[in-house]
Amino acid sequence: MNLALQAEMDGRYAVVPFFTTAARNAFPPRYQLLLDRVFARELVAAELLAQHPGEKCRCEFPVVHSLGNRLVSSDAAERIVGTINLAIIFFEDTYLPDHSVEVAKRFDLILAGSTWNRDVLRKNNVPNVVTYLQGIDPSTFYTVDRRQRKDRPFLIFSGGKLEYRKGQDIVVDAFRRFHRRHPESILVTTWHNHWPKSMTGIDHKGYVCGMPVVNSDGRLEVTPWLEANGIPSGASHNLTAVPNHLMPQVFAQLDVSVFTNRCEGGTNLIAMECLASGLPTILSTNTGHLDLIDERHCYPLTRQGRVDAIPPYVGTDEWGESDVDEVVEALERVYRDRTQAAERGAAAARFMRDWTWRRRFEQLVAYLD
Repeated sequence: MNLALQAEMDGRYAVVPFFTTAARNAFPPRYQLLLDRVFARELVAAELLAQHPGEKCRCEFPVVHSLGNRLVSSDAAERIVGTINLAIIFFEDTYLPDHSVEVAKRFDLILAGSTWNRDVLRKNNVPNVVTYLQGIDPSTFYTVDRRQRKDRPFLIFSGGKLEYRKGQDIVVDAFRRFHRRHPESILVTTWHNHWPKSMTGIDHKGYVCGMPVVNSDGRLEVTPWLEANGIPSGASHNLTAVPNHLMPQVFAQLDVSVFTNRCEGGTNLIAMECLASGLPTILSTNTGHLDLIDERHCYPLTRQGRVDAIPPYVGTDEWGESDVDEVVEALERVYRDRTQAAERGAAAARFMRDWTWRRRFEQLVAYLD
């Protein structure tokens, strides 16, 4: 959708979505007129596809497809063929079946969401692949003044849907230890998961027990789960699902963010937005995070162990298991030296200035040309 917005502002291409847009009211209001034009084309495309069920849709314009683990796409996407066919892929499972190379040949070029994704594909004999990173909206995510006050809680942020791959169980254990030393600390989370089944295995390593209950509204009962796992009452604050354009109001109040993700196929959008906002950020040194890592603008977690493969994943080569002690050490570094933390946050914001969706759109146009 960010690329679609850039196309509408640019004018060279009119974007036609071939999938129904979810949560249309979650986008920034300032983009509504542009989005309405995109949604109108989406309805036309849906009607045409419905009138010709099962038939190939041959478009007289380029088509950008989406691919995931094992280069799988949807049946609907396979119906649609353009004059040029690009594919954007994000995947975590390093197991690629033999037919993956044949699937890759259907596309003129595959745009991998991280250097790690690109390298895994090339190792598996997929030649037509390049790195194509995600972006941020600089009008939404930018540095704000964080005046530190010793009389307020120390706020630690962890974001991303709750699941084994994203490693929030490691965060829970690290925070539990850190909070014993610093009882004024609070863990702030946005862990809502629209696919609760994917939480299975979050307790695999033994850092936590069980999974949060999903209530009648479809929301995770994160706070009771944390309390059952040793986080005292009042020491955590769960924000459920926050619209993306409202997250800067959250980031402005935080002291540090931590991402102990075992694997990221892309470069972790929410981590990128923390960096762009000048928020001191702790990152696991593995997979898609490697495109973001630099000691000068973040706190890398360099001790990365082997990761067990649990369903639905088969291959976990080059995933990383962060060391809980190192996470606590990184939190202590930010806590003790707020000046250095602010300097790294400012450096992160400078680093992210070139990571704009406008620049990513120009790269996409270059590939189409």
